[in-house]
Amino acid sequence: MSNFISRHGVRIYSVLAALVPALLIVWPKVPWEAIVTASAGLLGAGVAAAAQEDKKTRKALARHARD
Repeated sequence: MSNFISRHGVRIYSVLAALVPALLIVWPKVPWEAIVTASAGLLGAGVAAAAQEDKKTRKALARHARD
């Protein structure tokens, strides 16, 4: 599971980020506090996903430089 998340973290993040507005359409009376909390969580997940992608890029560049 960890390997799956490592390889597809940004895709998972994108799906979750796309669900927030869709849920607001389905449930329009969601309290604003819940939306702010979900948005903050998504921002944190986005930073983690970006860091993971940066790590994979650095690893690939280092491997390429050695070849």
